Amino acid sequence: MATIYDVAALAGVSAKTVSRVLNDDSAVKAGTREKVLDAMSRLDYRPNTQARQLRLGARTSVGFLLEDPTSGYQGRFHHAMLTACMESGKYLAVELYEAGMPDWQAYLDRFITDAEIKDMVLLPTLCDFGPLKSFLKSRGIHCVLISPSTPDSHYPSVAMDDRLAARDVVEYLFQLGHRKIAHIGGHPDHAASILRRNGFYEAFDAAGLPRPPAHYVEHGNFLFKSGFEAAERLLGLKDRPTAIFACNDEMAAAACSVAHKMQLRLPEDIAIVGFDDAPISSSVWPTLTTVRQPYLEMARRSIQIFNTESDTLIASDRQIRHIIAHEIIERETTLAPALDKPQRQARGKA
Repeated sequence: MATIYDVAALAGVSAKTVSRVLNDDSAVKAGTREKVLDAMSRLDYRPNTQARQLRLGARTSVGFLLEDPTSGYQGRFHHAMLTACMESGKYLAVELYEAGMPDWQAYLDRFITDAEIKDMVLLPTLCDFGPLKSFLKSRGIHCVLISPSTPDSHYPSVAMDDRLAARDVVEYLFQLGHRKIAHIGGHPDHAASILRRNGFYEAFDAAGLPRPPAHYVEHGNFLFKSGFEAAERLLGLKDRPTAIFACNDEMAAAACSVAHKMQLRLPEDIAIVGFDDAPISSSVWPTLTTVRQPYLEMARRSIQIFNTESDTLIASDRQIRHIIAHEIIERETTLAPALDKPQRQARGKA
């Protein structure tokens, strides 16, 4: 069985540095951290978390609730949390949670007790569910909220700036020469949908350009079917857009399918941008330009908060909102529009 000294030798660092990586020390340089993690992976090294808990007095079980494990967002964040917990020597305890489920308090009480949970990460939309947060607080559970719709003064939160990311997408399309840009929004009850739509409009305002007409803005629910139906309406317009910005990758992939159905070329006839960098974004053809959410960085920051701020997670009346930077991943579905060429007639449902 590999030891911490084996990892240190393979990574070319000291055992103390490996220990600092395991303890999620923010002072460790990113390149060094990656070398250590690579060595751990190659040696199949597993830290002795029970020994670390006795030595450090650390809480090692992190609770994580999933409403829809099949969704691209929750699936990617689940993987990021597994990685972050592995790096820091913690266990990730995962449970399904359905909104409106009967006896949910007793259900969660058993989960918390059986897994010995003291820390929990809450994704949207659970991070905005007041009764759940009140229940967890009554049990003395330390919580970190991921992208809540509004900051909660009782809990620290980790998020990316959805509004800025959407604005950056539109400005990126402006740089490519697009002006006729449509938007497929997400579920109207989700804060991210509102923020991304606001960012979409703000980009036009900042550029001194008129906002797109109302029929250029469709509303979906983050699902493929809703994106397909919205894209059919947009690409069936007589004055159809040259670009579509969808609120997530599933709906953007659906828009690609509609473009293929109508025999439109991607990206020459229509450019498409998604959001999230879900697996589907790199598996569709052409590959999808998208916004990469910093899942792993957000998960790591959450664990770091538990490691360094646990004593104040409940006591403080003011908590920090940690903003993690996003990134636009440019792939094959974006290109400057062929403004000097007449638009091809779309074929299919109008």
